[in-house]
Amino acid sequence: MSILIAILVFGLIVFIHELGHFIAAKFSGVTVYRFSIGFGPALIKKEFHGTLYAIRLLPLGGSVAMKGEYDDEGNEIEDPTGSFNNAKLSHRFLIAFAGSFMNFLMGFVLIVITLWPAQALPTRNISGLAEGFPYGGEQGLQVGDEILQVNDVHIFLYGDIASALQLGAGEPYDITVRRDGKKVELQDLPLEPQEYVQEDGTTARHYGLQFAVEEATVGNKLRYSVNNTGSFMQSVVLGLKQIFSGQVERDDVMGTVGIANEISNRAKTSALDMWYFVAFLSVNLSIMNLLPIPGLDGGKILFLLIELVRRKPVPAQYEGIVQVVGLVLIFGLFLFVTYNDIVRLIAG
Repeated sequence: MSILIAILVFGLIVFIHELGHFIAAKFSGVTVYRFSIGFGPALIKKEFHGTLYAIRLLPLGGSVAMKGEYDDEGNEIEDPTGSFNNAKLSHRFLIAFAGSFMNFLMGFVLIVITLWPAQALPTRNISGLAEGFPYGGEQGLQVGDEILQVNDVHIFLYGDIASALQLGAGEPYDITVRRDGKKVELQDLPLEPQEYVQEDGTTARHYGLQFAVEEATVGNKLRYSVNNTGSFMQSVVLGLKQIFSGQVERDDVMGTVGIANEISNRAKTSALDMWYFVAFLSVNLSIMNLLPIPGLDGGKILFLLIELVRRKPVPAQYEGIVQVVGLVLIFGLFLFVTYNDIVRLIAG
């Protein structure tokens, strides 16, 4: 059952993405030939008002096939009415961007839904310091400080603090706080975990910081959801930086099979936890898909930007070749991470 849920969740993310392209195309007067969820043979298909709607066998993607996008191969078509290439440049930007926007919106809405039952929300405000905390005072952290940034990591949420401290572990931190309404920069703070005595007499190793919580009013939930979405976006950017700097190991990369397994595991324990993870996936997809890589929407936007600068489009045959090469590389990466996922699952 949990595997079926994972497949349906993938289908939902893809559907929302393609729906964005579809709505933008219709708004722009572009003819849509096909609206497909998945690849391969069609399991269900229905033609309606000139568009073939289909659900296909492999739920790993989707497509919105538009008139003139690739079918004319750079040649003049007999009737350019409704052609993607004949649409205004601003409309083509809108169509290319709309899929990612819809995934971003989906992620935000899911965060709001998963937070709605909350009675209290953690904040970035320090409410207490453990007894013996060695990094306090004017040049250190104080009760009432609101942590805004740790090194290069902006603190959107309480959870970002732990992530930022982990990323910078082993080196002094530059921490920006809001203190008495003013921003204060604390340079080279040697913050590190210490052994602290708990209320029950046991000891635990942690940073010695305690944080306030606030009432989960409607306004606070919406504000927290906005910040949570920003935190997700930042995590994608930080992940990309780690990949390009060689800090990511092979086992840290998760593909479709690994994500499906994660969704399945979370579905077994908590529906809210699963949908919160789906929100992260949706925001992740919205950002990743805008990277200027051929084969992604960001690649299409890149060609549109080139057209804006050149004041004429890149010849369709050249764009087509670049897009195909990009798709081949993306498919190769997909096979690699899928193999890696399977090996990791077999190894337990």
